[in-house]
Amino acid sequence: MRLGRSDLLLLAGGLLLPNILALTASTVAGVPARTSAIALYAAVALLGGRMRGWILALLGLATVLFDVIEVVGRMFFLGFEATWRALDPGVLASLLATPAYAAGAMSAASITLAYLAFLVRAGPAMRRGSRAVFAAAAAALMIGDGLANGTTAYDFGALASLGHPFESASLASGFDALPDRAHPPRRVVMVVVESLGLLRDPAQRAILAAPFEAPDLRRLYTVATGTTAFFGATASGEMRELCGTYRTYDEAFLRDAPSCLPERFAARGYRTVSLHGFHAGFYHRARWYPQAGFQRSLFAEALEPRFPHPCGGPFPGACDTDVAQAMAVEMAAPGPAFVYWLTLSSHVPVAPGTGTPRQHCGEPESRFADREVCAMVEVWQDVFEAVARLAVAHPGTEILLVGDHAPPLWRRSARDAFAPGRVPWIRLSPIPVAATGMAAAKP
Repeated sequence: MRLGRSDLLLLAGGLLLPNILALTASTVAGVPARTSAIALYAAVALLGGRMRGWILALLGLATVLFDVIEVVGRMFFLGFEATWRALDPGVLASLLATPAYAAGAMSAASITLAYLAFLVRAGPAMRRGSRAVFAAAAAALMIGDGLANGTTAYDFGALASLGHPFESASLASGFDALPDRAHPPRRVVMVVVESLGLLRDPAQRAILAAPFEAPDLRRLYTVATGTTAFFGATASGEMRELCGTYRTYDEAFLRDAPSCLPERFAARGYRTVSLHGFHAGFYHRARWYPQAGFQRSLFAEALEPRFPHPCGGPFPGACDTDVAQAMAVEMAAPGPAFVYWLTLSSHVPVAPGTGTPRQHCGEPESRFADREVCAMVEVWQDVFEAVARLAVAHPGTEILLVGDHAPPLWRRSARDAFAPGRVPWIRLSPIPVAATGMAAAKP
């Protein structure tokens, strides 16, 4: 079948131009399946010549915005509404200052302008294109997109939790029961680690867990490990572990009045404090942390003056290695305390050298083939080593370390280094003093 000029214009305006960036990205990276966006672009093209060009361009622009928010939301385990609510001018500025994101934004803007101009100029001619040919091409593109990009690695947004029984590291490890003990420990620590996914390779997992195998720590603590499901982004991971719910913080505190760990410890007379290196307004933490029971929260506004060399990246703030020092201060304060640390430095994209160099990232001898995965592991190692040091320095502390979600990496091979839908946890439980004394007395 020979295609005429109008046929080609309809295919170009309805399928090629609006999808070219995603099609290109699919060859070098991972992009979620975009069935809805492809169908909407096709529908807009079929309206060509039936309405004024500027109205057609507005419809095209609205579809582009939907496409971008949908793709970014699924990449970062957020739904459409959650992505829209999470938009923050400061964060957007930081993202656009990152070379990879800046290049992507410039490419998207250029292609969008070309697409909208094409709709205005070629709309009348597109109307004469073959509908049968166009429908067949659109169906083929949607099927091909689904086959190439329809992976479960993106399908763990908050809505995906519907119908799933609740699980969390707090519950599975027994950590959630600590405030209900007749004599709870005086120091309790929870560390939620940014983007800590479950590495598929057991040898790579062992590299991370090495600080918790040290003899001086094992003399004081039993170490339990496991995995739990995740749904949604970082704030969802926090609600899962702190408050025992898959609901968002808005839904939970508006409708459910959840029983959260800091609130339960505060009721037992504990000092409850949180630490996070980013600013207080993001994810509205300044509002819902007190609702969860935190009496005091240290965000970037309080931490950065103490540590004048913040870590960069799209979410610049106090470095994890510095916040670990603030953790030590909070743990050493008198009286019983529940101390919570949400880490930051491993937020994607992680620049090489963010963590302490030790894995030969980018070199042939590295145990991690992907350079960014390697850089993230170095940041996680800094956190794990800091937690191990804090545990040894403060014997008797109950500690739970858990990932919030898998890393939202763009490259398919990098994302595939992690098991979909699961994050690891590590529980450090103090060995009773009598038992440690007996162990020390053995030859």
